[in-house]
Amino acid sequence: MKIIPYILYLYLLAFFYSILSEIITIYGVTIDLTVLMIALIVFYKSEEAALWFSSAAAIIAATQRPSSMPWEIISLAGVAVIANQLKLRMNLESLVSRLIILGGFLLIHNIAITASISLDNFAFVFIRYIIPGTAYTLLVGWLIFFFSDNRSLLKSANEPS
Repeated sequence: MKIIPYILYLYLLAFFYSILSEIITIYGVTIDLTVLMIALIVFYKSEEAALWFSSAAAIIAATQRPSSMPWEIISLAGVAVIANQLKLRMNLESLVSRLIILGGFLLIHNIAITASISLDNFAFVFIRYIIPGTAYTLLVGWLIFFFSDNRSLLKSANEPS
């Protein structure tokens, strides 16, 4: 396992949380890049890589709320292991199946973090922030999956027979 790309992913995540997240926020709803990156690693790499990356990414993601760091680590690592087990048992050739797993991953993580912070007005937070944030991240995930699938199709179509 090469570690340099994962370190670069962690730097990208830190850059996102320090600078980019405020720029790409739409009406208070932002992309959950941590979950998206962990899902990409779960889908394309090993369980070991997904587990240690999710722990390191949770530490970076929790720098905004240090009191929620244990919940970030537990929710991200736990869901990474569950998503990896689903990956091993399901056919993930379909774009829809990857998006369903990503959507479940997003919902579980956001509900766990919101519940660990406060349960006051949970229904409002769920409708106002969690559902739109999940949709926003799923849209970006769909674009990433779509272009990565088509890139591999184009690469195989351009190879000489």
